[in-house]
Amino acid sequence: MKHLLIVSAVAVTLLLPAAGAPPETKAGDTKEKPAAAKAPVARADYSGRYERAGAGKAVFILHVRQVADKAVLDFSASHIDGSGVAPDGHATASLDEKGRLVGTFEDSLGNKGTVSMTKARNGVSLTLKPETVAEPRAVKFYGVISLRRTIERDR
Repeated sequence: MKHLLIVSAVAVTLLLPAAGAPPETKAGDTKEKPAAAKAPVARADYSGRYERAGAGKAVFILHVRQVADKAVLDFSASHIDGSGVAPDGHATASLDEKGRLVGTFEDSLGNKGTVSMTKARNGVSLTLKPETVAEPRAVKFYGVISLRRTIERDR
């Protein structure tokens, strides 16, 4: 039994390359070796509640719910004094290779377009670009918007 065990160990040692050793190549082997795998990209997490940064005449609130690389964005915009239109909107987005959320949105007034969200110095930058405009008065709330993360308040 001892001889069988020793022979088996020698056979395994001779047949298998050492751990971490490069695979041997045969003479005339022209196959290109695969490139080293890229390091995984850190996944940004945008989940949370955001408000327009700075003072102004308009209020813009955004809620983001993200699971893995998919996200749902809900937003609401209005004038501080309550005048004019006040669109609410919904978007679906995915993380791209640069760590941005990109997708499409539609608001309560029938405007549709693209959305992107990126990390910024003091919060995030949200870009809402209307492509189908059903209610032009709502477009003034869109474009590039600087938002800061806020603390969720219990209702």
